Amino acid sequence: MQNQLWFHATLVAIFIGLYGWYHSITNHALQPDFVARTTANLKLPYMEFGGKLEQSPGDLREHKLIKLHNNLVVLCAKDVDTTQAAASLSIDIGGLADPPKLNGLAHFLEHMLFMASTTRGYCCIVGTEKYPDEGEYIAFIKKNAGQYNAFTTLHSTTYFFGITNQALEETLDRFSRFFIDPLFAPSSVTRELHAVDSEHKGNLQSDLRRYFQLQRALSNTSHPYSHFNTGNMETLRDSSQQWGLDIRNEMIRFYETYYSTDIMKLAVVGNHSMEQLVEWSVAKFSDIKSKGNTKPQVIGQPLTSDVMGKVVHYQTLGNIYPLILQFGLPELKAQYKTRPDLYLELLFERRTPGSLFHYLKQNGWATDIYTYTLYQDMDGFNMFEIGVDMTPDGLKHYSNIIRAVFEYLRVLVAYGPQQLFYDEISAVKELNFRFYKTPGVVNWVLDRSQRCHNPHIVTEHYLSAGNGVLDFSYEDVADFMAHLHPQNYRVFLGAQNHSDVEFTTTEKYFGTPYHVDSLPLNLTDETMMDWTEQYRFHLPTPNPFIPKSTKVVGKVVPPAEVTLSPSLLYHTDAYELWFKQDDQFARPYGYIRVQIAYAQTAPSSFDRAATQLLDKYVAIILDEELDNAKVAGMKYSVSFLVTKVDIEVTGFSAKLPSLVDAILHRLKTLNIEDHIFQDSLTQMRQKYQNKRNEQPFKQLQLIELPHFNLAYVWSFEILEQHLANVTIDSLQNLATSAFERTYAKIIVSGNFYESDAVDTARNVQRILDSQPLSVAKQVHGRVVAIEPGHYIHRTQMSDASSPNGASLVTIYCGSKLSAKDRVITELLAHINGSPFFNMLRTKEQLGYVVYASKTSYETGRMMLVFNAQSEVNPAYLTQRTDKFIRDIRQHIHDYSIEEFDALVQSQIALKTAKLKSIEDEATRFWERISSGVYDFDYLVQEIAQLKLLTKGDLLEAWDMYVNPDTAVDYTRIDSQIWSVKSVYPQDSELSTYPNSVISLFGCLHSNGLVEVGIAELYEFVQHAALSNNVNASLSGLAELYSSKHVTEQTLERITTDDSRISAAVEMALQDIARSTHTSRNLAGDFSTKNMRQTLDGKWIIDNIDSFKAMQKLYDLAEPETSLTPKYTN
Repeated sequence: MQNQLWFHATLVAIFIGLYGWYHSITNHALQPDFVARTTANLKLPYMEFGGKLEQSPGDLREHKLIKLHNNLVVLCAKDVDTTQAAASLSIDIGGLADPPKLNGLAHFLEHMLFMASTTRGYCCIVGTEKYPDEGEYIAFIKKNAGQYNAFTTLHSTTYFFGITNQALEETLDRFSRFFIDPLFAPSSVTRELHAVDSEHKGNLQSDLRRYFQLQRALSNTSHPYSHFNTGNMETLRDSSQQWGLDIRNEMIRFYETYYSTDIMKLAVVGNHSMEQLVEWSVAKFSDIKSKGNTKPQVIGQPLTSDVMGKVVHYQTLGNIYPLILQFGLPELKAQYKTRPDLYLELLFERRTPGSLFHYLKQNGWATDIYTYTLYQDMDGFNMFEIGVDMTPDGLKHYSNIIRAVFEYLRVLVAYGPQQLFYDEISAVKELNFRFYKTPGVVNWVLDRSQRCHNPHIVTEHYLSAGNGVLDFSYEDVADFMAHLHPQNYRVFLGAQNHSDVEFTTTEKYFGTPYHVDSLPLNLTDETMMDWTEQYRFHLPTPNPFIPKSTKVVGKVVPPAEVTLSPSLLYHTDAYELWFKQDDQFARPYGYIRVQIAYAQTAPSSFDRAATQLLDKYVAIILDEELDNAKVAGMKYSVSFLVTKVDIEVTGFSAKLPSLVDAILHRLKTLNIEDHIFQDSLTQMRQKYQNKRNEQPFKQLQLIELPHFNLAYVWSFEILEQHLANVTIDSLQNLATSAFERTYAKIIVSGNFYESDAVDTARNVQRILDSQPLSVAKQVHGRVVAIEPGHYIHRTQMSDASSPNGASLVTIYCGSKLSAKDRVITELLAHINGSPFFNMLRTKEQLGYVVYASKTSYETGRMMLVFNAQSEVNPAYLTQRTDKFIRDIRQHIHDYSIEEFDALVQSQIALKTAKLKSIEDEATRFWERISSGVYDFDYLVQEIAQLKLLTKGDLLEAWDMYVNPDTAVDYTRIDSQIWSVKSVYPQDSELSTYPNSVISLFGCLHSNGLVEVGIAELYEFVQHAALSNNVNASLSGLAELYSSKHVTEQTLERITTDDSRISAAVEMALQDIARSTHTSRNLAGDFSTKNMRQTLDGKWIIDNIDSFKAMQKLYDLAEPETSLTPKYTN
């Protein structure tokens, strides 16, 4: 079998090579606009595009498109304002090229090439012949405040980095070697197989991922689209063993076959001269091999007739009701300038009367509608999906929804393609192109390197493709619509429970239960597009929010003269008005924020539930009424919070004030209607329930962390209970009373005159028509002042099928109000990031999601957070985090003066980076206004502190806050969420046994070693700690289980690396040895507050709300400067 595979692979390689050679020589002949050049210094040959690249007049970067002698196309950009550089190399090969028997091989190669190996405590890239030290690349990246990553799609694989300008050349040199002489260390294979497997398991709870794989699996099985391209242990390790293949050799063969410069695109940006950028690109990347066009040709459509005309009922994990109509399309690459899919997306997603969504919403069947082309850059085929988020009643009437979809299509076909709507899309795109918002360097290189794989893009459009003005094509739109007919679709219907359907099959990789039926004839017959009596669909009227005026009122000034803070125009008992006219960007955009504090006593959990329900109610009505504004490229956000209403609008400045007026008028005249009230209740219950199915690490970071630290935050379970007590009358009372007494904070920033800001503030006051709310009556969000101590809070996943749990360790540091404390915490978080990832993710393979970072809330303390998600029990994850925290101090201590200075300078570069847009600047201003501190010069303060910092300052802060052996007011919370599949310790066990023994007990159980109870295990560990010998302890542990008649095969798990038992034993021995120096001595005494303590000194938090009730709150921040307005009348 292996010889046959080799023979076929050889034939394929010969064919690809001949095809690529022919393509290469003809490609040279067909590109007369490329002119031969040599680099300035090394005189290296390359070709330069001699034509004119289409470029926005607002794009101030200088660009050059070149082609190396190996056919690698490179787009270079010089940006004099950037403090960061970046590069991205994308290969036009991805998961569709996976061998049928090795699903996920392209993804595995990405991991091996870019993520596989460790040394000296760094997360590393696999070594190369020029840079064999496998830890060197990431050490260099992190030292220079950089970032890196890679990802694999169905049709491409992309590798990228961002770095300081000063380090660009050296990073390019290292980066290029991955594609010239990678080593693919054999020692990395098992680790990266586990990483790929862990990545897949982290996606198991995602309903979107489950649907995505299901619809692929139910496509034509002879088409590569039907495969599973993420990969896991089964498809890579097990399958290669089954077929007698060496997975590393197959991965290298894949690399050598397909990784050719002829299908690569490189984008590079920095502040160096264009001459220098070209020199480096040619010098570093010319040695990558050209093998011709190696991209396999994808033939045929995966949505063949035998898979169409079906309805697939499938089970969701979340409380959602998706209905998806999927249509087969031909390839769309050639239509990149006309984009007929955007025309259909615009019309299907409209919310105004006469639209499909308006009809579905009025019937109570839908909460949202969305459409998209699945793969804009896919070769050989494409797909178009119309999705409806249904209500429970919509699920019962899904056939009616499908009929409505086709009736709406019939109306669109009858009207024919309308240039009016194309012109609306094009007008917005034209304005965005003319007044180009410069993207960040990393986003830019990613976009350009991937987008330019499309062979239909003419060279002049390499820079503008995807951003430029669209051309209307009646024929392209008509042809697109012609594929959306009842004989060319299938339906996916999702719900947790299908009352009239029994699931008959389970999808292989995600375990999704489903059942396939043929669509009834009345849903596949052309005659169903002739029903008109119950529908009153019509095309939208012209959009009043499309801007007519693009006049720019401000002038761009030199960087040194840019105004760094807004002006306070008015400060009255009813409002404060801040204003900043744009002096950096010269674009007709603006930003307006209105935050309205309203009278409120100390908010309760019921108040929060009611305001969140009102927030949802407002979102539902504005979604329809402000649809025109969204289509016109404007963004808005309206949030009803427990103490205030927050309104934010951005977009073309000419229409922003009228958008604010429209929102305020609607809020002021809100009349609660029963059917929308019921829809709001249903959606909020779904939201609360679905939060329980979030990935474990998200539940800890995004839900539990703010629950601990913010005063007016409660659990979703509590809020859901309160929903039953909210009535129409009580919600109406809330909506009305909110505007009786108010105080507004307003900022108007961007392309406005001062008079525009004043008019906006006066309109706000006129529409609100409320009495002033005194300072004493205003209720502000407060931060909980966690009392020093070491705490632990545990919970279990509600989803019994989830294999993962998570551990979040939060350590409280200095004050957020201190510039010095802020920058110290930022530096510590930066230093922690790579080594923590390397230890838990890369080296120990504990899970795909591992990170260390920082966070903070308003006026509280800065926090270092360590988050890890894994199948391994959370007690073990917390123990490994403990070990990292104890060991990393030496890593900080070992920083040389030069390394520390480079770290500080990289942080300064980030803080001095030029902002990209009016919105970025205004958002920064708003953060200082909303906080009540008004420290608009906070970055100046932080940079000043950075320049004064020494390594000793970091070590002092570490010992003061982070080191459990030295911190006087050690404050830490260990949050754990346990998979139902893990053995969950009872509270009594936490008080009786150390965390390390609980961790070891969990590791033993997960490896099938269940014969020894935790009490007996603890006794064994105590005895073993006397000798403190790990190997002897493992042997003793094996003897203990052997005495329980455990099989030899199971006993072998005790000493295997991936069982984690050896590491757990070592931690348990160390824990017992230092048991007299535990954090028990550092924590306060909470026994009088009915809290219990674990054996290792942590205070057990049973209920977060009860715990918060025992804590004090931080005082509100005081303004750093006096608020003196420009005007007083």
